[in-house]
Amino acid sequence: MAKIKKVYDRGYTVIDNLVLNDISLSWKAKGLFCYLWSQSDEWDFYVKEVAKHSKGGKDQVTTGLEELERAGYLLRSRKRNELGQLKKNEWLLSDHPKEKWKKIANKKKAPMTDFPAQDNPAQENPTQGNPSLTSTNSNKYQHKQVKKINKSLSKEERERDANAIEILITYLNHCAEEWRRPMITFSDTEIKKMVKAVHGKDTRGLKEAAEKTVVYGEQYPQGYLLSCIKNLPEEQ
Repeated sequence: MAKIKKVYDRGYTVIDNLVLNDISLSWKAKGLFCYLWSQSDEWDFYVKEVAKHSKGGKDQVTTGLEELERAGYLLRSRKRNELGQLKKNEWLLSDHPKEKWKKIANKKKAPMTDFPAQDNPAQENPTQGNPSLTSTNSNKYQHKQVKKINKSLSKEERERDANAIEILITYLNHCAEEWRRPMITFSDTEIKKMVKAVHGKDTRGLKEAAEKTVVYGEQYPQGYLLSCIKNLPEEQ
């Protein structure tokens, strides 16, 4: 059995033993917590920047942060201004786990690659069907019940498109954080244009569009991203 004798020199960090003795945390997560806790409140936290200060790389930092989030020691959130636009990330760290933070972590959205599919489900013909009415653009000739169904589906499609753009913007600023670029905000008009442009597009290309925008669209990222969306292939 070995005993540990502490040799103090200079520079130290005070941490509650609770987090260090938490057996639900891996050593990776505990070490990462200690490093984050030792930084000043003014320090800018970026996954890529944190990874530079130790071996293991960005993937280990990412998984360690996620572990701290699930355990309630870390809360990462995005703030909005009075116009509803997303502002910079905010990291809150606690040496005592917060149950509220755990719940928030469990409610986080799916990975950014899971953009909603832009499928077009087939519609059944109404019982009063008229064989001459094959175009959905001929709404004034359709039965009222069919109009109601089409209106409902149109609303679902709009919600799906808006959800895709919301996920896209979140992922876009995640990439910006990784590259240490300024956060990218969008006006309501710009968001509406993107929602309209993404309809019927293959959303699997949105992830790449966000990454290209961060790398190549520094001068006018909003316009660059909109162009990328418009150039996406149609959903098959």
